Amino acid sequence: MKETIVFCRHPRFKSWLASISKRLPIDEGELRFADENEDLAAALSEIDKLVLIDFAWKSGLEHMLPSATAQVILLGDVQGASAGDVWSMRNLCMERPQIHAFVDYSRDPEFYLPVLRSALLARDGADKMSEVRALSVKLNALDSQNLAELHRLKRLHERLVPLRGEKLKGLSIHSKFAAGESAGGEFFDTVAREREVLILLASSRSYIASSAILGHFEDLRAKNSFDLESLEKFVTSLSYELKKLQVQEVELLLVSLDLKTMEIKGYNFGGATIWKDGQVVNKVNELEVNPNFVEKAYVEFRLGRGERALIRSSGLGRNLSETDYASKERWAEFLKGVNTRSAQDLMTELFFQLKKNRHTDFLKTDASAILIEVDQNAIVQV
Repeated sequence: MKETIVFCRHPRFKSWLASISKRLPIDEGELRFADENEDLAAALSEIDKLVLIDFAWKSGLEHMLPSATAQVILLGDVQGASAGDVWSMRNLCMERPQIHAFVDYSRDPEFYLPVLRSALLARDGADKMSEVRALSVKLNALDSQNLAELHRLKRLHERLVPLRGEKLKGLSIHSKFAAGESAGGEFFDTVAREREVLILLASSRSYIASSAILGHFEDLRAKNSFDLESLEKFVTSLSYELKKLQVQEVELLLVSLDLKTMEIKGYNFGGATIWKDGQVVNKVNELEVNPNFVEKAYVEFRLGRGERALIRSSGLGRNLSETDYASKERWAEFLKGVNTRSAQDLMTELFFQLKKNRHTDFLKTDASAILIEVDQNAIVQV
C-alpha cells in the first residue's frame, strides 16, 4: 500500500508540511507521522513508500540508506543546526544516491513543492516498475528457441524497413538499422514539429532499460517544446528510474534540431558519434546517464545549406572493428568518398561494408545510422 511516512520530532515541521499539503498529489490517509518505536529500516525497505527522515531522528542513518528501496527525502533544520551537522547532512546527500532530495524546513515550504511532487510521483510509479523488473528477468532469461525467434523478427524488420526516410521543411532525415546477435540492442526515433525535430538514439543490454527509455520518451514527445530544459528533465527522470532499477550500461544520444537555424543541441552519453565533413563533432565518452554530467555530455553544432551530418551509433562503431574502416582515419576517408553520393547509396555502401565479412545474417551487435541532410536551397536563419 502506497504511503508517506514522516520520521521527524521537530514541532515546526508538522505545521510546515501542513501549509503546503493541499498542493501535493497526496490523499489525507496516505500521510502519517511515525512514533518513536516505529522501525525505520522496515519503512526504508518498502518500495511503495515515500519516507521523509529528519537528520536528527536517528544516528547511523548512513548505514541504513544503502539497502533502501523506498523513495527517501532527507529533512534538516539548517538554520538551527550546528556546523558539524550541516557538514554531515551535506556528505549524506553527496554519498548516498538513495536520497531523492534534501528539504531544509527552516526555509519557506513553497520552495520545496516541486521536489516533493516529484518524489510522490516516483513513489507511485515504483510498484509498476517492480512488475516490469520481474518481467525483464524473464525476458533476459530467454532460452535458445525464444532467442532464435527474436533473431528472426530482427531479420524480418531489417528486410521490411531497409531505409527509413523523412522529408521535412528544408531537410531530410534518413536512417537504417541492422540487427546484431547480442541480447538487448539499439533503437532510435524522431519526432518532427513545425519548428524543431527531436532525435533519440539509445542502446542497452537490458529490456527493462529499453522499456524505461521508451516510457520517458513518450512523455517527452508530448511536450510543446524540445528545448534544452525539456531534454535535461528527460535525462533527470530517466536517470532516477535507472538507478531505482539498478540498471547500468545504457547509452543515450538525445538532440533537438531547429528547422529555422539548422542548429543542433543536446546530450550524448556513451559511444555514439556525430560526423560532419569527415570530422567528428563530439567525443566518445563513458558518462552515466545522469543530470550531473549534462555539461560534459553537451553537444552543439550547426549545418549549412547542402551539408550533412551522420549520427553513428556505438554499435555501428563496434562493428567497424571487423572492417577496413576500424581506424578514425580510414573511417574519415570512407565518409569523404561517399559524401557526394545519394543518401540511399551512402547507407547501402555503409551497411554492405559492415556485413561483407560476416558469415551469419547478423552483425556482432545492433548497428544504427541516422543521416541528416540539409537541402541545397533551404532557407537557413543566421
